[in-house]
Amino acid sequence: MGCGTGLVGQYLKERGFKKIVGVDASKGMLDRAAEKNSYTELKELFLGLPDTFPREYHNRFEAITASGILADNHLDTKVFEEMLLSLKVGGYAIFATRTMYLTQYGYGPRMNEIETEGRWKLVKEITFDRYD
Repeated sequence: MGCGTGLVGQYLKERGFKKIVGVDASKGMLDRAAEKNSYTELKELFLGLPDTFPREYHNRFEAITASGILADNHLDTKVFEEMLLSLKVGGYAIFATRTMYLTQYGYGPRMNEIETEGRWKLVKEITFDRYD
């Protein structure tokens, strides 16, 4: 979700993943991602609208990744509903964000609510002090 220029897709392909789907709101980013030849499918899609989330992506994925979409002025917590819609039972949502965004934009509390509702479970959390 939010594949951008395709760096994560490239990383996954290099590690043996074969069916990689990328979605992004920016056609320019999708064009750059396509240049990496890592994706089996790319689609222009604005996230954060679970009511119109494409049916073709419902219950389709064993794992989804997102890096950078949970950020300042990007998406609200509705994107978690799309993550849940897209995952098969037992699937994994793997994403990265800055720690400050968890509280500043309500991502952390919403993730906790979803866990309390029994709709997903935190498997692992890794905190990095700094990254480049």
